[in-house]
Amino acid sequence: MYSGSSYGLSHWRERIAGLDEKLPLLDGRFAPYINLDNAASTPPFRHVLEAVHHFLPYYSSVHRGTGFKSRLSTAAYDDAHDVVAQFVGADPAGSVVIFVKNTTEARRRDSWVRRRYRRA
Repeated sequence: MYSGSSYGLSHWRERIAGLDEKLPLLDGRFAPYINLDNAASTPPFRHVLEAVHHFLPYYSSVHRGTGFKSRLSTAAYDDAHDVVAQFVGADPAGSVVIFVKNTTEARRRDSWVRRRYRRA
């Protein structure tokens, strides 16, 4: 592990929302929450949480409306696909970025697409 200040444990702990929250125990005391199930409920980075809070007043239906908020939400959603594609080095001409809820949904969609195009 890197020992420099930009890669130290405290560097990452202060960037993750909710790590220092004290929550009630059954006996009424409060203690820091320890998340042992990150696969299902990984806490967000603070800057992601702040970006979501910043955008929420402008959020509206995606690909369904013609008003300002809907067009803005659609543009942000479509741009996010491009950002992810660029981040993973996908070829825009032959790749598609699909957002899913979780790993199970991703694997099911991938399996369905592979079966469908294997037959064609």
